[in-house]
Amino acid sequence: MTIEDILGYSFKKKTLLVQAMSPPVLQHRKYGKIFERLEFLGDRVLAIVIAEALYSYYTHDEEGKLAKRLGYLTSREFCHKVAETINLAQFLPISKDDLVGTSILANCIEALLAALYIDGGIEASQNFIHKYWGSAIEDIDEMPKDHKTLVQEWSQKHGMEIPEYIQIDRTGPDHAPSYMVEVVLKNGLTATGQGKNKKLAERDAAQKLWQIIQKKQ
Repeated sequence: MTIEDILGYSFKKKTLLVQAMSPPVLQHRKYGKIFERLEFLGDRVLAIVIAEALYSYYTHDEEGKLAKRLGYLTSREFCHKVAETINLAQFLPISKDDLVGTSILANCIEALLAALYIDGGIEASQNFIHKYWGSAIEDIDEMPKDHKTLVQEWSQKHGMEIPEYIQIDRTGPDHAPSYMVEVVLKNGLTATGQGKNKKLAERDAAQKLWQIIQKKQ
């Protein structure tokens, strides 16, 4: 089975598919920077499709509840789950061990959504999203805890102080900054996350640290 079989779409411009499967970790490939642009667009495509679906399905919910559901369904955590569901890792020249504690798979999902949108329009991306997000959209009354909460509860359960989040870098222009944040536990476990703002970078770091914690248990 090919990646196009899984996506349920045959690309007219095959280069787009290659670009969407070339994350920055593979910088020796010429499509590394283009991938980041696709990831940017795919994040927005996912948000509008999910927002529309939630608006239509939860007809009586107020804005706050819709926003909370949207945040979860468009999170890197959920994108990572989708990537695992379709076994996306098999199409990347990266070992599964090297993928642990990273957001590579989630980022690839966003890039693929952008590639689908560019090549086949909103319908192509909608079809994929409705297939793999559909059941969660309709059954999301009890949302799981976010990774920052999970990491904090775990650290306190093991007799440690709350995690410390440290900004270690900020790059890019003022209109499109990129933050890098490190989360540190008193037992020495650490992880680094990136995001368009500090909050997103902290969430990314917490997700990666939680994956490391889960692997050690």
